[in-house]
Amino acid sequence: MAERITMSSDDRIDAFGSFPAFVDTTDNIRQITGEGNDISSVVQPGSRHPVTSLSPFLPAEILALILQPRWKRCEDRKTWKKIVNVLLSCSLVSRAWCQAARVVLYQDIRLFRSNSLRLLLCTVRERFGGHCPTHTLQFMDRSMRQSKVHTTLAAEIVACCPELRYLAGEYGSLCFTSNMSLPEYPYLRGLKVSEQNLHLLAPLLSRLCNLESFEMFQGRDGDDLLEHFPPPRFKLSTLSISYTELSPGLCKWLESSSQSIECLVVEGISASLGHLAKVIGGFVKKVHVKTVGFYTINSDLETISSLSGFAGLRRLRVDGQMINKECLLNLQLSLETLTFSEDFASMRTVLALLRTNWQPSLQSLDVYRMTMSIYYSEEWIAATAEYRGELHSVCAARGLQLNWLSPEE
Repeated sequence: MAERITMSSDDRIDAFGSFPAFVDTTDNIRQITGEGNDISSVVQPGSRHPVTSLSPFLPAEILALILQPRWKRCEDRKTWKKIVNVLLSCSLVSRAWCQAARVVLYQDIRLFRSNSLRLLLCTVRERFGGHCPTHTLQFMDRSMRQSKVHTTLAAEIVACCPELRYLAGEYGSLCFTSNMSLPEYPYLRGLKVSEQNLHLLAPLLSRLCNLESFEMFQGRDGDDLLEHFPPPRFKLSTLSISYTELSPGLCKWLESSSQSIECLVVEGISASLGHLAKVIGGFVKKVHVKTVGFYTINSDLETISSLSGFAGLRRLRVDGQMINKECLLNLQLSLETLTFSEDFASMRTVLALLRTNWQPSLQSLDVYRMTMSIYYSEEWIAATAEYRGELHSVCAARGLQLNWLSPEE
């Protein structure tokens, strides 16, 4: 989303988190909520010229279009500060304008420090009636990873945001108890957590009925879920798991919400992928294997070997400079698309596979351009160019479509 509020120890408002515009958030919230002002009397009907004056009675849809910033990306913090100041001024026009401006200002919130969490929670409870209209909420403070106060405040804020579309909690900041009162979150489609105790996330998972994307980095203590919580009932389309050990029991616990998965992204989970394949291997159509480092190591080879358990797999992407020929050669799959990096080692391996009539079901190869390729030597560039030519010839002979992708793709 284009609008974002960021609160930290100095209570800053920021469009995208990279270029903070320093604003007095306490004073801003008073302006947004109308504290100390009689908002209804700021503009009296008929008190200004009916043509040149902004009407406080415009339809909500028109107000939303007027107040929504045109910038999809605000890279200049001064520009974003001006946007915020305009919205704050608009919030003083009338109650209708205040409500419309508040929606924009609170669409996307990033929280870093406990003081910011306290301020937001106090404002929501005292001025918004306990209901926060934010769509995107992210908790991002590494230094508060062990703070009980921080995680308690975060849970209370999440409980006040039933209209969430996206939620992210870094460094184990999302902690919920089984007796905590949480609303349903029918609009929440994306969830991202890191260093998260899954046992403390489970009470929230049971309230997500329409979750589509779940990203988990360095999750832990998952087996506790099996004894105390029923399996979640959402239907995922994308699951991303990195550096998280998945026991057979935990994979089974996720089964009912994972049978709709279309894309699986894994990194550094080695043998755990085999456990997951036994549960959802027949449903997943696309797998993206991210390598731990620039070069393939043993854990990556173990991960690639586990791909044979995904009987329905049709699209495979393998990152890294080294693609192991033996692991891929033994895959008992019917792939339609293979994606790999544009380096001569990977292209050489793929060429060797194609010349053995590997994967007769293949229809296309997608080669993504590596962002660091500009730093390679002239010899490397020349070797890569030679393999590109060979790939074109082999693909033409087999009737394969060859696509060259940008790094972002």
